[in-house]
Amino acid sequence: MRSLLLAILIGLVGAALIHIITILEMPRRTGTDAWSRVQSLGVENRFFPLANVPNDTGLYNEDPHVRTAVCRFDISDRPVRVLTSGDVPLWTVVAYDTSSDETYSMNDRSSIGVNVDIVFVTRPQMLQLRRVMPEALERAVLVELSDPEGFVALRAIAPAPSQEPAARDFVSGASCAPFSIDPA
Repeated sequence: MRSLLLAILIGLVGAALIHIITILEMPRRTGTDAWSRVQSLGVENRFFPLANVPNDTGLYNEDPHVRTAVCRFDISDRPVRVLTSGDVPLWTVVAYDTSSDETYSMNDRSSIGVNVDIVFVTRPQMLQLRRVMPEALERAVLVELSDPEGFVALRAIAPAPSQEPAARDFVSGASCAPFSIDPA
């Protein structure tokens, strides 16, 4: 009797674990995770502004006071530099890997200046940059990523209607471009 209860308990725990794993893996297997949706937007190294209403991509702003753009990148060959500037009350930049896990985040309160200037690099690229830092990157934030592929979400907050144009310009004026490291 005791072994029967133990077998039933082990079976229930195993079934619960299998169900939990299945539920957590569903978005990745069905192509409805954030990485798959960002990939479907188009080419790499270009910011795509998100709409403020639900749409076919599944990527949109739920908050009417937030403007968001996403950029998919691959830093295998060259670093990617994210640049933008403008006068917005609050901005955030968040980098995600292909599992849609956050790998880096920064906002206007933790940045060096008021502008966004971030360079995403691999370990070898970081070592090369440390040897000879290009003058153009002296004030940039260098971020070493373990996964060369990912995406960046840039957000600008406009709590008042009068700040809406500045937030829209901040996001639409952003660049997400490969950066060439000159050989030393």
